[in-house]
Amino acid sequence: MNEQEPFRRLSREVVVDNPWHRYCHDRYVQTDGSVGDYWYVDMPGSCAAIPWFDDGSTVLVRVHRYLLGRDLWEFPIGGMRPGDDPLTVAQHELHEEAGLVARDWTPLGRFAPYKGVSNEVCHFFLARGLAAVGQHLEPSERIRPERLPFAAARERLLAQELGDGQSMAGLLLFERWIAAGNRP
Repeated sequence: MNEQEPFRRLSREVVVDNPWHRYCHDRYVQTDGSVGDYWYVDMPGSCAAIPWFDDGSTVLVRVHRYLLGRDLWEFPIGGMRPGDDPLTVAQHELHEEAGLVARDWTPLGRFAPYKGVSNEVCHFFLARGLAAVGQHLEPSERIRPERLPFAAARERLLAQELGDGQSMAGLLLFERWIAAGNRP
């Protein structure tokens, strides 16, 4: 196999399947021709929104994360199901978690939050023309939205002892978009 050829999958076994993830085991051909094993989380993706008000403020949500046993400050974000449209999911999460709807949506970019362990891709959007409509939380969610100036939100995201990596990556996508000469 040369550097131009991709790895070739020989087989895939779904070890665990649930509504949000599949835990998989692939057998594949490695660069030296031998057969390798790859264990990973197969995930349709995730989507997030950075809410932007005309006065330069935003909304962060304080989310209780069961697996970590603590609350994290984040932008509204949620998982996709197979076949979901990223923008539709971002719109749903903004409404559900922050209690907002937006008139204008701008894609900011996407990234791989846990490459090597998962094939998940996270899509980030800038949401403008906001209106409050009230949260619509699921029973598994404990989320409190807070509106604050963007600089304070940025500081809050980055100053957490344990930060939310997806929100921090989304912040970088937003700052890259601004650095390219765009204005919210």
